Amino acid sequence: MPSYIPKRSGIIKAVLLVAGLWLCLISPVFSQDDCAVKIQEAQKLYDQGLIEGIPQMLAPCLEEGFTRAQKIEAYKLIILSYVLDDNQFEAEKTMVEFLRKYPEYELMPNDPIEFEYLFESYRTTSVFSFGPIIGFNLTDPHILEPFTLFDKEQTSTKNLMKPGFNVGAGFGRYFGRKLLLNLEFKFVSNSYSFEDAIRIPVAGSNDAINTITYRERLRKLELPLTLVYEFTLGKTHYFVRGGFSAAKITSVAGHPSRKYSEELPALTSDYEDISDYRKNILYGGIVGAGVRYKVPRGMVMLDLRVNIGLKNIVRADRRYDNQNYLTKYYYLDDDFTINTVSLSAGYYFSFYKPKKQR
Repeated sequence: MPSYIPKRSGIIKAVLLVAGLWLCLISPVFSQDDCAVKIQEAQKLYDQGLIEGIPQMLAPCLEEGFTRAQKIEAYKLIILSYVLDDNQFEAEKTMVEFLRKYPEYELMPNDPIEFEYLFESYRTTSVFSFGPIIGFNLTDPHILEPFTLFDKEQTSTKNLMKPGFNVGAGFGRYFGRKLLLNLEFKFVSNSYSFEDAIRIPVAGSNDAINTITYRERLRKLELPLTLVYEFTLGKTHYFVRGGFSAAKITSVAGHPSRKYSEELPALTSDYEDISDYRKNILYGGIVGAGVRYKVPRGMVMLDLRVNIGLKNIVRADRRYDNQNYLTKYYYLDDDFTINTVSLSAGYYFSFYKPKKQR
């Protein structure tokens, strides 16, 4: 008999352990089912105008028991109950709690006007945003004044756009619901080229035509500052921007070549540093537009902009100093600015702090 009791005791302990584990697993299910019933009951009471007990009924389930959608509906019912009960203090306190948990909530067409009015009395845009940016660009060198070693009437010049890239980060600060001050820090690579056709008279034969092609690769650290205005059409957020930029050139490399005739090979060289012949600081004006798409805790952004150069980048006092370019390739710098069209994409993390607006 004594040997039988321990075996029975072990079985009872195992049964109790399994039962305890089972209760732990199913208790959240019962809790969710119970909370789902409570929110239905609270909605019925609200529809009947019996609002006094709704906050107390739903409060326990806000911590645990509701799904995300149910929590949002519960907060709305509690806020509306306080508003209709003329308890402005608790209504605003609960609205702040709601906005901290769901800062990216957007009003729905079926939201009651009382909830919408209180919601819009708070700052619901992010306080600031920050994120990476990457894109590509096309650079158009705009000739301000052409220069040549030969007769200008015998020289034709054209400029060509080349692709480049930009990468960096942006910081945004909202001023009101639709105005945003955007500061960026970028590393930018620009490429462009010039092509000159020079007709040189040769005695006793047809004029000789020299084709000079000059490619340039410029890299800079750029600081654009723009004011952005946002507007919404449907569920899509659009924006326009305007501002200016300052840039510090970090390197400039030139690659000249000259071709005298189809039969002869072109005279050419590798890219070489020409920083001494370019100014260090560039300035530009910015206009642009784009689209933003909300994602959890942030924004995905697509931005198209034009940066219009405001300053000649050539050092006029050093124009004739590069003797190798002058004597071998017949190339002389024009005065020019660089205009850039860029398409960039970025992700901005949003940081929120709900605040009652004046």
